Amino acid sequence: MAPRGKPKKTPAGPKTSDEPLRICIDRVVPDAYNPARATTTRAFALPPGIAKGVSTQFLALPVFKMWETGDTLTCCFLDGSPTQRQKVKKHAKTWEQHANIKLSFVNGRDAQIRISFEADTGSWSALGTDALIESYFPKYQPTMNFGWLRDDSPDAEYSRVVIHEFGHALGCIHEHQSPEAGLKWNKAEVYRVFSGAPNFWSKADIDHNILNRYDGTTTNSSKFDKKSIMLYEFPGFLFQDGQGTSANNVLSATDKAFIKQMYPKAR
Repeated sequence: MAPRGKPKKTPAGPKTSDEPLRICIDRVVPDAYNPARATTTRAFALPPGIAKGVSTQFLALPVFKMWETGDTLTCCFLDGSPTQRQKVKKHAKTWEQHANIKLSFVNGRDAQIRISFEADTGSWSALGTDALIESYFPKYQPTMNFGWLRDDSPDAEYSRVVIHEFGHALGCIHEHQSPEAGLKWNKAEVYRVFSGAPNFWSKADIDHNILNRYDGTTTNSSKFDKKSIMLYEFPGFLFQDGQGTSANNVLSATDKAFIKQMYPKAR
């Protein structure tokens, strides 16, 4: 989670251990809440030409949380200013350029993707079709939140956060938790940093959001993509080799190629 208000401006260069890290919360539905695998009525099949563990592309996506290719997903705002709403629409639509999915922003409060800026101070989204599970995401509550985006937040921050969260809404997981990530974390530093401000996570929260990786038997993934929009900027001191990850504000070339394969356009 992260504090409300105007994003803190920091000097150029790598983050230090004193700077807060803003990363989103992984809203994965527990098995006890009718998992999406059981909630959706269709039998899942990978798009033509795609096999589990595809070796030519990147990103990572649990296959049973995907929407139907060609779906139109309805989106509504539960709160937020006109400026916030316009900026979210602008950047969310980026995915339509590469995936055979349409995002339709509707009036009212009844939609598959329900967006708030005030639910809490963090940024997060339901993972793919988990948004349909009313026992975990009741219809009067959001399935996506942008807790630190304000009218005057830089456009690059809107791009980074909005495209990332809508990636989750399409079913994409965090790149650092891909089965193929293989990051060598400095666990002592990870626990120290994320147990403090602004996250105040428990050890279980840190394991869930940072250190654990997804099961390769149910996740379509391949090589680790350092430029993926689904990867957050982590400073070097969180890793054994001292090499951090970069800040990614737009879709990488391989993000585009992968999502195009997972949601292929009609030929």
